[in-house]
Amino acid sequence: MLALAACSGPTAPIQPSGGESPAPAASLIPGPAVGTPISVAATVTAEATPTLEACVAEARFLEDLTIPDGSIVTPGDEVDKRWAVENVGTCDWGPGYALVRVSNDEMSGPAEIDLYPARAGTRAVWQVVFLAPLIPGAYVSEWQAQAPDGTRFGEEVFVELIVQPRP
Repeated sequence: MLALAACSGPTAPIQPSGGESPAPAASLIPGPAVGTPISVAATVTAEATPTLEACVAEARFLEDLTIPDGSIVTPGDEVDKRWAVENVGTCDWGPGYALVRVSNDEMSGPAEIDLYPARAGTRAVWQVVFLAPLIPGAYVSEWQAQAPDGTRFGEEVFVELIVQPRP
């Protein structure tokens, strides 16, 4: 903001001492009458703020932490499957990020689970707890991460079980 003080009359140039050429007089903005203050508004034009690029959601499977592929379970057993993953994207996983079931399998349990928050570049654990099917056989349940906008991303993770009755 620019502020000007009102003057009561014209100003005379300041005369330097010692024969130097005089400094130019300051310019005054004429007002409605001598001695009347005037206001000056300055318009400031801001440069456009650069827009931030959207982050990229990405995940990489690292290892199975529980229930190795081909594990044998009995009908109706509780299965606690955990995978180690890494957030290799540029988005932090927070509210709205989920792990969703992408297969049409016989496992009972949730179809979607909130992802544990994980900053970009960090490791996380994805966990699904469900019940093994009641009918003996081989089963696979596949899961994938999903962003708040519904876009799925990253490598799919899965659990592969063999359900056998107790001997």
